Amino acid sequence: MGQTLVYKILSTHLVEGKLAAGERIGIHIDQTLTQDATGTTAFLLYESMGPGRVKTDLSVSYVDHNMAGFGPENHNDHLYLQTVAAKNGVYFSRPGNGICHQVHLERFGKPGSTLLGSDSHTPTCG
Repeated sequence: MGQTLVYKILSTHLVEGKLAAGERIGIHIDQTLTQDATGTTAFLLYESMGPGRVKTDLSVSYVDHNMAGFGPENHNDHLYLQTVAAKNGVYFSRPGNGICHQVHLERFGKPGSTLLGSDSHTPTCG
């Protein structure tokens, strides 16, 4: 029986474990995306682990969810995301660029690569 496309992608990214049904594996992640509703917490946790600059081929921090300016909270989050992105080698997608999963698909989608995202629609990118 031939291998599925998913199996082939996972096998080229396998870091630990065995590719078999029910088995846990670790894979290399090529790209990440975060958005401002969950990205602030994700980057706070990332910084608390102390790894420094990201080691992915590409990581993008999108600002596309919390756009209302009723108070300083969203603005402060956006400034934090811009700062942490610059500090850690993450591309910052400013407000108004578009919805993260669609923009990522159009600008950065790469067949055969892995993507880990904090947006519920991340699978749109493949």
